Amino acid sequence: MGKHSKVVVSKEKYVNTGFKDIDLGQTGKKALRFDIILFVCVIFLSLFGVLVIYSATRYSLSAGITDPMYYFKRQLIFLGISIFVFAGFLSFDYRKLKRIWIIIYTASIAGLIAVLIFGYEVNSNKGWIDLRFTSIQPSEFSKIFTVICIAAVFSKWKSEKKNSVGFKKVVLSLLIAFSTILLILFEPDFGQAIIYFLVYTGMLFVSGANFLYFIGIIIITAGGIFAGIRMDIIKQYQLDRLLVFLKPDVKPEGAGYNLFQSKLAIGSGKIFGKGLFLGTQTNLNYVPEHHTDFIFSVIGEEFGFVGAFIVIIILGIIVWRCFYISRHASDNFGSMLASGIGFIIMTQMIINIGMTIGLMPIIGIPLPFLSYGGSNLLSIFIGIALVENIYMRRETRKEYEIAYEDYK
Repeated sequence: MGKHSKVVVSKEKYVNTGFKDIDLGQTGKKALRFDIILFVCVIFLSLFGVLVIYSATRYSLSAGITDPMYYFKRQLIFLGISIFVFAGFLSFDYRKLKRIWIIIYTASIAGLIAVLIFGYEVNSNKGWIDLRFTSIQPSEFSKIFTVICIAAVFSKWKSEKKNSVGFKKVVLSLLIAFSTILLILFEPDFGQAIIYFLVYTGMLFVSGANFLYFIGIIIITAGGIFAGIRMDIIKQYQLDRLLVFLKPDVKPEGAGYNLFQSKLAIGSGKIFGKGLFLGTQTNLNYVPEHHTDFIFSVIGEEFGFVGAFIVIIILGIIVWRCFYISRHASDNFGSMLASGIGFIIMTQMIINIGMTIGLMPIIGIPLPFLSYGGSNLLSIFIGIALVENIYMRRETRKEYEIAYEDYK
């Protein structure tokens, strides 16, 4: 047979195509399978996060809030919605997203522009849109949208005989990533911009692009940071946080206050922690943002080294499953998409935990599945749903026929 031949097979047969033996069975498709390890880890961490958020906020409520279960109830509702949306994203073939990546990119950019026009500020960051019954943070959803778009660009196009990431794809992906990052910097949200950049470079690395492209991107990024400082896009308080990271001996007030209190809380937990609801540093509100960016401080104080270590292990398992599924995806788009989701979780995990113990600059990054916030939780559940979708369909093919290239 020549190249690009198509083999038609009958029902209930096994066919070896160079991928894996596929049992077509009665329906012509291999039964879909579900990664239960990934799902159980995600649900466990999310429920544990609801409990820790309740512990962190029951004694230290924000102005105007009188219900000690306010944050607990809201996070539980966010989790229920996230699970419902998760189930919905399993019901369609993820490969359809590749065909509409331009529409997804347009929606992502529209959301980021909308927040600059209609959004409101939280801690000097204009990143939220008020929907009256709740608020949304478009940059959280845009992370998933951007990964989908970059995965579509890096994967093989119809006009290509084999997948390759050359100059055109790098330039197009760079425009997608940097246009998104620029809009986020205008909010300004320096932390989210860093996550976007790290995820993009991670996906560029696994795509197999030439190393010279990385050098060019680093030069462009360095120039962009310098321009951002000169144009006052990168604010002084963000530079102060970097100073605290570079000089950990800075006085425990002003810019160094958050880090000092966080390290004090985690250190006081020792090996087994003070116990649930017994964290004095966090419950008495010494640690700022302890239910969002500094949720790991609560875990360290109340559950100690053992509890914090278990959380890190479970997060590591989730990241491992994402990259495992990426490696075993049935197509390049699925592989790039799963790796992109894995990079989102991994970078947020490393930076968030690192900033609470002084190993990373404090840049306001939530801890996946654990920090309070509907947009963060829902977006990360959408990402996990896409990874599960890729796993479920990694060996399915069209009924009764399998097309493959370069058959000899």
